[in-house]
Amino acid sequence: MTTAQPAEIWFIRHFRTPWNAEGRLQGRRDIALDDPLSDADQAVLAVNRAALEGVQFRAVLTSPLQRVRQTAALHGFAGASPDADLAELDFGQWEGRLWHELHASHPGAWQSAPHSLPLGEPFAAFRARVAGLHQRLLAQPGPVLLFGHGAWFGCLQSLLAGGDGSDLAGRTCGNGVLTRLARPSGNTNTPDTHL
Repeated sequence: MTTAQPAEIWFIRHFRTPWNAEGRLQGRRDIALDDPLSDADQAVLAVNRAALEGVQFRAVLTSPLQRVRQTAALHGFAGASPDADLAELDFGQWEGRLWHELHASHPGAWQSAPHSLPLGEPFAAFRARVAGLHQRLLAQPGPVLLFGHGAWFGCLQSLLAGGDGSDLAGRTCGNGVLTRLARPSGNTNTPDTHL
């Protein structure tokens, strides 16, 4: 008897918003996408849609925030299931402020010690959300598609590499980027490709 292989994870970060262009921390703020999408984002969308064509996903999940739901809809997944565990890190008092202000106020913290920042949710709780969703996905046979956020994905990448999430800043992906994570071998899971 053969057992089903655990899920292969496909992840797409939301397209750009006006706040991305301004260098603002969005977190849980419910910001809409640029309207219209830039030509560059339109080109990325076409490449992503071609890569997704014909793939039978066992589950398609999205963050409940509108920028991510809009991105899912643009990819043909308007009916994706919202999952609160896919929501972005709550930056609390920093939401709406500029990234360079955070870096000036707390030099190096985002790169190596995000748990030391005054966030809107404890970093340990954020990390637990990311890890918890990943554990739920491992029970899914076949590929799953997630639409989400940069810091969330950086944390997942860190955890899959055996880290504790604190190096998430160096592991995020660009807006609109589709990344396929290879099936786990042993206790690790590494990015397969940026499509």
